[in-house]
Amino acid sequence: MYDTFKTAIATQISALSGVSAEIVEPAVGVSNNMANGDLTLTVSRLRMKDNPTQIAKTLAEQWKADDMVTGAEAAGPYINFRINRTVLTRSVLQAVHATGSKYGWTNEGAGKRVIVEFSSPNIAKPFHAGHLRSTIIGNFIYKLHKAHGWDAISMNYLGDWGKQYGLLALGFERFGSEEELVADPIKHLFDVYVKVSAAASEEAERIKAMDAEAAAAAGPTIQDQARAYFKSMEDGDESALALWQRFRTLSIEKYKQIYARLGVHFDVYSGESQVGEGMSRAIQMLTDTGLLIEHEGAKLVDLTEHKLGKALVQKSDGTTLYLTRDIGAAIERYEKYNFDKIIYVVSSQQDHHLKQLFKTVELLGLPYADRFEHVNYGLVNGMSTRRGTVVLLEDVLHESKEKMHDVMRANEAKYRGVADPDHIADVLGMSAIVIQDMTARRIKNYTFDWGRILNFEGDTGPYLQYAHARLCSLERKAHVKVNPDADVSLLTEEVTCDIINQISLYPDILAASIKSLEPCTVVQYILKLSHSISSAWETIKVCGEADDVAEARLLMYWSARTVIGNALTLLGLEPVEAM
Repeated sequence: MYDTFKTAIATQISALSGVSAEIVEPAVGVSNNMANGDLTLTVSRLRMKDNPTQIAKTLAEQWKADDMVTGAEAAGPYINFRINRTVLTRSVLQAVHATGSKYGWTNEGAGKRVIVEFSSPNIAKPFHAGHLRSTIIGNFIYKLHKAHGWDAISMNYLGDWGKQYGLLALGFERFGSEEELVADPIKHLFDVYVKVSAAASEEAERIKAMDAEAAAAAGPTIQDQARAYFKSMEDGDESALALWQRFRTLSIEKYKQIYARLGVHFDVYSGESQVGEGMSRAIQMLTDTGLLIEHEGAKLVDLTEHKLGKALVQKSDGTTLYLTRDIGAAIERYEKYNFDKIIYVVSSQQDHHLKQLFKTVELLGLPYADRFEHVNYGLVNGMSTRRGTVVLLEDVLHESKEKMHDVMRANEAKYRGVADPDHIADVLGMSAIVIQDMTARRIKNYTFDWGRILNFEGDTGPYLQYAHARLCSLERKAHVKVNPDADVSLLTEEVTCDIINQISLYPDILAASIKSLEPCTVVQYILKLSHSISSAWETIKVCGEADDVAEARLLMYWSARTVIGNALTLLGLEPVEAM
C-alpha cells in the first residue's frame, strides 16, 4: 500500500541526487516509529561518495512537498518522510473492501505448480502431536501458495508399507477384533500393533536366554514371520494385500474425519504402497549410474563423501526401504504432475533422510533435482491428556474442546447467546492448540501448556478469536452500515493511524511469509493488529457517534476484522462471529 508513496519519493530523490530511482526505491521503508515519520530513506544504501548524514541534510532541505509526500526531515544518515494520511487510509480501506477475502493475494506463482506433502501418518502408529505439527504447518504452506497464485496440490503420503504391516497382520490374527476395527480403525490397529510388538519383544528376550540349538529349534520368530508376510505383500500375494488394503481404506476414512475437523483438505491421498514402476526404475537408474553398491547381499548408495553416510535402498531379502520408495515416488510425481517445486513438511528428526534423498536425486542427474525443499519443525513436549502419556490427536482435540466448553459455560449470559456452543468450543479448542504451535518459529521445540492456551487474554488462539468476534458484534450493533466511500479524513487519531498502518502491511506479511514459510510471521502480525484494536476500543467508538464519524470508524474496524479473518483462515482456522 506504500508503493505509490515510495515511488514518488524515489522519483524526486533520484532527480535531486542523480541516483537511479531503481536504487532509491528499495532503500525506502516503513518507519519503525511513526512519531518520526511514515517512511524512512536509508541514505547509505544510495551508495553516494559523500557523508550520508550530510547528504541526508542536503536532500531534506531540497525536498519539495506535494499532495502525496507532505514533508521530509533529516535524522542523521536517514530522511523521514510525512505522507498524506488521508490518501493512504482511503487506498488501504478501499483495497480491503474491493478484494475482501483475497486482500493481499498476488499472482506471482501464476503458471507454476507446487506439491506440498504433509501430515503423512503411519497407519500402524498413533496419529499424534508430531503429525499435528506437520498437518497444520503444511496446510498453511499449501494455502499460502494458493494465495500467491500457485497451482498448489496438497498431498498426504501415508506410511502404509513396510515390515510393520507384516507385524500388524500377525497381530490382528492374534489380538484383532472386527467390531473394534470398524468402530475406530486407527486406535484399534495401534492397540494391536502395541500388543504384537510387546509379544515380539518378550519372545526375543526368551530366545536370547536359550542356547543356540534351542533357539534354532524354536522356529521362525514373530519378526521372521512379519518379514515373510511383508515379502509376500511385495510379491503380490492377494490374500495378504486384501487385508492390508482393508486396513488402509478404513484408516483413510477415519483420517478424513479428523482432517475435516481440522479444516484440512487433501487433493491426493498417496502412500509408499502407491509407488509402482518408479521404485524399480530408481534401482535401475542407481545401478546404471554406478551409484549402487552391494554389501552382504544388500544394496546401498555411498554418500560418505557428501558427509551423509551410506544409504540402504534394498535389504538382502529384496525388500525395499523408505529411501527407495521416496526416490521412486519423486520420479513418478514429476512425470505425473510436472511440478515446479515440491515441499516435504517433515520433522527435523528426518533431516538426514531428506538430505540423503535430495542428494541421491541430484547424483542421478535428474533435471528437476533443484525443485525439492524440506520444511522442518521441532518437537512438541508434554502433549497429554488427564490420563497422561502420549495420546492420539483426536483425544487431545476432544479434551481441548471440553476445556473450552467449561470456560464458556462460566459466563452463563454469553453462553446462552451462542448459537452452536458445541461447535464454537471445538473451534476455540483447535485455535488454542494451533496458535500455541505457531507463535514461535517452527524449528523450535515447545512444551504444550494447557494453562496458557485456555487464556482468553494475551497471545493465544482464543484471544484472536475473541478479537474477531468482538468486531463482528460491533458491525451487528452499529447504527450505520459499512460504507467504502466513508469520509476517512476523519480518522486522525494516533491509534487509528496505527491500525491503518497495520492493515496496510498485510500484503507485505504475505510476501514475507512465502519466502520464509513461517506461520509465526502471520500469527505475530495478527496479534499486533488485535492489540492495536484493543487499545482503540474504549476511545474510538462507533455507537453513539455522528453518522460520518461512525461510518469512517466502522469501515476501519470492518477492514481490520476482514484481515484478521483472512489471516485465521490462512492459518487453517475458522473465524468465529460470536462466542
